[in-house]
Amino acid sequence: MIYSARTLIIQELMCLQLNLYQNRFLGLAAMASPSRNSQNRRRCKEPLRYSYNPEQFHNMDIRNGAHDGVTIPRSTSDTDLVTSDSRSTLMVSSSYYVIGHSQDLVIYWDIKEEVDAGDWIGMYLIDEVLSENFLDYKNRGVNGSHRGQIVWKIDASSYFVEPETKICFKYYHGVSGGLRATTPSITVKNPTAPVFKNINNEDTASGQGNRRLISFTLSAVIQV
Repeated sequence: MIYSARTLIIQELMCLQLNLYQNRFLGLAAMASPSRNSQNRRRCKEPLRYSYNPEQFHNMDIRNGAHDGVTIPRSTSDTDLVTSDSRSTLMVSSSYYVIGHSQDLVIYWDIKEEVDAGDWIGMYLIDEVLSENFLDYKNRGVNGSHRGQIVWKIDASSYFVEPETKICFKYYHGVSGGLRATTPSITVKNPTAPVFKNINNEDTASGQGNRRLISFTLSAVIQV
């Protein structure tokens, strides 16, 4: 009986020790492999990022429905990235014009926005900002044409009283009054304009030649 009791005690101790090893092993295994919840939390902290260049946008498979209902927000700097092919332009045949000697100017337009038969082109001083303060204007005269040209003759007038005047041309939409395009600066020269020369002290002294000024003072004048 004593032997049997001792044997049972030894077996119980061995079972307790085995259970202790098993629990410790399971604890180490749990520490080595994170739980599913911790993995989900890690994914939330590191979201996936997608970026596309212009070529990838064109190469996207439309069968996947990627283009349906997709709105791409525009950056405020998108207008700075517009190519020259998508801008309205207004060009002039020459940047220098001599009244009475040069050939008539030719104004070319290429408008990308909406056009109308009431569109017009105005001639302005280079620093003018108000559309109503034009020196001269012409109606475009072609309905529905986004491209065209018009001949412009500049005559001597009260607007060109100086030897040189800088001007530009501006294209306006007839319905909305919106400015569509502006030409570069054009220098208009008027050869008949009077030239006034500033007279300085050196010119005055040289014009007097060898003349000398004599100054004198009267003193002690007695009336008789």
